[in-house]
Amino acid sequence: MFSNEQLQDLIRGRIVGNRFPYVANNEQEIEAHIQRLFYRINRIPNLVCEAEWNHFGSGYASFVEFFCYRKEDAKVIEEKYGHQEIKTEGVIIDVSRLAPVAIMGEDNRCKTIRIETNEVVKGGYCSLPGHSKLLALSEKNHPIEYQLQQAIKEFGYERLPAEQMNQPLPFKAKIPTIYREPKEYLIMDAIFYWED
Repeated sequence: MFSNEQLQDLIRGRIVGNRFPYVANNEQEIEAHIQRLFYRINRIPNLVCEAEWNHFGSGYASFVEFFCYRKEDAKVIEEKYGHQEIKTEGVIIDVSRLAPVAIMGEDNRCKTIRIETNEVVKGGYCSLPGHSKLLALSEKNHPIEYQLQQAIKEFGYERLPAEQMNQPLPFKAKIPTIYREPKEYLIMDAIFYWED
């Protein structure tokens, strides 16, 4: 795990780690490494992986979020007036931009698309740091969990356990995050945060 000093460095946006590419302290190399992991995951048969590269559209996210699902787990719930509502059950992987670590959990995502153009007109989803109870995976997702775990390990990432991530932060801090208030900070918040 991380020392208090390392957690404070992560909160300040400093890169921590003694593995490639983090040891080089080069943001572009780290981003390229995460992209190679993304392409590796997309080569898993019958698995779709979508990534949020652009800091959720604003601000700064200390992580890249992948949403991975089997094609059969994307189901059309309703179709009317030229729109389809699609519900997708899948696995989220948050990969840190600041340390060679990741967390994994589940989400159910909904989106409505315009059939004629395939344009997404609305949608909804959760992010793991905001919902720490989502860090567990159901038995249904164990087969893809194993494949995803192999991929992140192959790229030098350590999957952090929910028990450690959900511990209270052991010191006072000001974390640039929208997920929790200061007196509620968890260790997870020092590593995986989004400043809008």
